Amino acid sequence: MEDPFIESCGRLVPPAEHEERLREALPAWQQSFTSDDYVDYTWHAPTARLFVGRPRLRPAQPGYEYPAWTSNAIGGVPACIDPMTFTAGKTIAASLVDLLTSPDELAKARAEFEERTGGGVGGTRWAAPLLSRDFAPPVDLRWPEYVTTPRGEEW
Repeated sequence: MEDPFIESCGRLVPPAEHEERLREALPAWQQSFTSDDYVDYTWHAPTARLFVGRPRLRPAQPGYEYPAWTSNAIGGVPACIDPMTFTAGKTIAASLVDLLTSPDELAKARAEFEERTGGGVGGTRWAAPLLSRDFAPPVDLRWPEYVTTPRGEEW
């Protein structure tokens, strides 16, 4: 196929529009998206979220759906994933240059952090990182032992 990727992979989408689309699939009460740690670490550092297009294949014919594994497989093909990675790197680098050359923007980020946390680290509205709260890490769990049983492979 001359252009194997879906149209949206090559189109810029305003952040508010992207957020609206993501939220259509979430229950109204859910505030955070994905299972990443971003909800914890973005509380502790000025952060901008960056979404880049992950390659998705255009259907070979109307109504066709590729098997689910193809999404993961093309994520390992440099020609498919490198443009996304390079774009993310350029965006992050440009953001750092903006902050280094715009002391007012950096001051605004710091002021937002101070206000949100009630004075910064240890402030009146400070929320410590998740692992520093009353949480015992599960370090006593055994490493899985893979075995073959009459029922097949298990651990």
